[in-house]
Amino acid sequence: MKVAKPLAFAYRELILNRRKQIPFWILVGFLPTFIISRLLVHNYPDVFMQVYGVHVHHFTYGIFVLAIVGFVSLVWNNFSRTILAILYGIGLSLSFDEFGMWLRLSDNYNLEQSEDIMVSILVFLVFLVYGIGILR
Repeated sequence: MKVAKPLAFAYRELILNRRKQIPFWILVGFLPTFIISRLLVHNYPDVFMQVYGVHVHHFTYGIFVLAIVGFVSLVWNNFSRTILAILYGIGLSLSFDEFGMWLRLSDNYNLEQSEDIMVSILVFLVFLVYGIGILR
């Protein structure tokens, strides 16, 4: 089969050879979380947690995930770096997906600014995973 060889090569070069790199695992956590959170916010804008009448935005969950990952990485040296990297990517994505709200300190999503920063982070992570090898 003529397709199998290129697919095997692509898998080996794009995934298998990168699995030892921490930025790859951050990207693995970041990208699906970004896609899922954008789809949920777009398709189901009324699905959110509310505590005493306050809308809890998903950047709050991201900040908690980042804080927990930071704490665990400082306290337990034997914790899996791969799991921490994936969780870090998830927290990074949840936090920065609402970056426009951080910037303006308002309840308005400011979607353009949030999308700009998310694309910038995504490009940076892809460059870390794949571009550095090219530069070498």
